[in-house]
Order: sequence, then structure tokens, then C-alpha cells
Amino acid sequence: MGNMRKEYLLADIALTPNHMRSDLNATETNIEGRGYANDLRLDERLAKFAESPQTGVWNHLDKWQLIEDVRDRLTNPYQIQQGEQPFCGPAAVVFELIRKQPDRYIDICQSLYEYGSFDGYTKKIVASGRLCRSYGNLRMPQVDWMLLATLRDCANKIVPVHPKAPRLLRELGGITKPWEINGWVRELLGYSQTKSHPTPLSGEFRALQEADNTIKAGGVAFGLINSQGLLGNNSFIASRFHRVFPNHWVTILGNISIEAPTKITKNKQSRVQFDMYSWGRKIHVNTDASTIKDFFWGVAVGS
Repeated sequence: MGNMRKEYLLADIALTPNHMRSDLNATETNIEGRGYANDLRLDERLAKFAESPQTGVWNHLDKWQLIEDVRDRLTNPYQIQQGEQPFCGPAAVVFELIRKQPDRYIDICQSLYEYGSFDGYTKKIVASGRLCRSYGNLRMPQVDWMLLATLRDCANKIVPVHPKAPRLLRELGGITKPWEINGWVRELLGYSQTKSHPTPLSGEFRALQEADNTIKAGGVAFGLINSQGLLGNNSFIASRFHRVFPNHWVTILGNISIEAPTKITKNKQSRVQFDMYSWGRKIHVNTDASTIKDFFWGVAVGS
């Protein structure tokens, strides 16, 4: 917006050594989240975005705030989050885009800001003019809104995405289906082999094993869960009620462990553990088999 802010950002991006930045002290996320804190190539790419004379097509987004947000996410991928919008599916996939292909993430954000579109691996993803002109309380950082809202809006056939939409319409428009996850994995990450493993009645352990195998082979895996049931405090009534409704996508990070019951520990059920990304943070799940059966609804994998 102002020249002083622009000059500050350009100097900060181009001249500040990464190891001296005060915002690079998140040890866990730099290691576990694969933050790219020492990649001058990415700094140069981001500086190119900052120096581009191309005018953006998003009427109410601030280019310099976008660039700050992009840099923050390159440093710490866990900073991407859906905020108060129902964009868990797109957020889960973009999290892996930042971790695995940070240079492509920059290119996508620049192209989307400047032209309202970006090239997927098999087709062009185009933000509608309506979405680019929309304004209001985004309920999330600008760069996350720009990319996640575009993905969600392009996938919707009936309910358009708009920051001023009533909560009910936002929730309806935010429902992500497994085939949409698969599509984003193909277009953003370029993984040609995608598959869904729904577990409405059974197969939870097989699905987790498939996720584990895919991650260890260098692929990605996403879980469909009921967030209140798997991550919240449950009463018996809540358990029976919530199991009907899968409502949240997460990125499965690995460390998957399924321990069989043993006489020594007197466990009556298997213990299940895994790491996942959700709501801007890493979460370690450690629960019993019945909770997984009730609240884990399947995986989508890509490789």
C-alpha cells in the first residue's frame, strides 16, 4: 500500500539473513513442519513477487500483507489455518503443498493474486470475478483466504463462497468430499495416484495402515474425522450422537501406531496413535480402538 512499507518489505526479504530473523525460532515446526528457513532460493522468488509491477485482481487484498503471510508460512507451514471458515479440506492439502513444494506455493500465490488463476498439473484453476471482488470479514489471514476460498469456490456447484454469507451457507458451502481432496492433491501437488478409503462401517485400521504406507513412500494422507468425537471430551450421549457426522479433514503426518491388547497391561482395546495437522497446529492422537471406530471416517491418499 505505501511506498515505505514496500521498500521495507523488499529490503527485509532480499537482505536479511534467514538465520538472523527473529521469527525463525519455532524449533518444532521448523523440523517437524519442514520449514524452509535457510533457502535463499525461496527468498529470491518471494522478492520477485514483491517487485512485480503487475496489478492484482483481488480488489480488497493487500499485496504486501500477502507477501508477509507467504513468508511466514514458508518459515512455519503450521501457520496456515482455516480460521473461522469451513475450509479444512483445502487447508489440509495446501499445508502439504507448502511443506513439499514451497517454490510452487509462492508461484501459485503470485499468479492467483495477479491474474486470478494458476496452472494446476492438469487444468487451470480460476477464481471467479465475484470472489475476487468480494469483501468483508474474512475470518482468516488474507493469503489463506485467497487460495483456500478459490479452491473451495471452484469445487462448489451450488453454494458460492462469500465472506458475508450467513453461517449456514458458509457451512454448507464448506463441505469437502473425498474426491475433491483427491482432485486438489492432483492439481496442487501433482500426485497422479490418488485413492479414497472410506470407513463408514469398518476398515479403520486398514485405512490407517494405507496412510502409513503412503506417507513412508513419500506421499500424502488426509483423514476424515468427527472433530468433537476424536479430539473433544465425550460423554456416552455425545459419542452416540456425533458418530453420525464426519465433519473435519486433517493432514495425517505419520507416527502411526496400532497396539494390540495385552494381558500384561490389561488393556481391553487396541491403542491407536498418530500425528496430524489441524487448526494451525500439530496434534498427537492417542486413543482407543472404539474411539477410532466411532469417529474416524476414512482417508484419502496421494502418491
